[in-house]
Amino acid sequence: MPLYHIVLFRLNPTVTVETLEEFKNHARAMVSKVPGLIKLEINSPLPNTAYRSQGFNMGIVAILERAEDLPIYTTHPAHSRVHELREAVADGESLAYDLEFPA
Repeated sequence: MPLYHIVLFRLNPTVTVETLEEFKNHARAMVSKVPGLIKLEINSPLPNTAYRSQGFNMGIVAILERAEDLPIYTTHPAHSRVHELREAVADGESLAYDLEFPA
């Protein structure tokens, strides 16, 4: 069953567009580097529902082939680099949530 790894965080208000784009590009590039990672998307909440986001204004959804791929994903060097970049663009804590769905 595919695993949806969801991470929500708040952007640092001082982050530059260039730094945010570097983060997004590195994150999306993990798809071709991390075994088991099928797809990765990054975006802000929809404007008409952002009021429900409790201040989280950026989200990542990484889709992995199966739950067993999560340890590979989280320890992969490409993910470590993206995690560092996320720390540079984020302000405060993040929220991670993993869900499995039938294919």
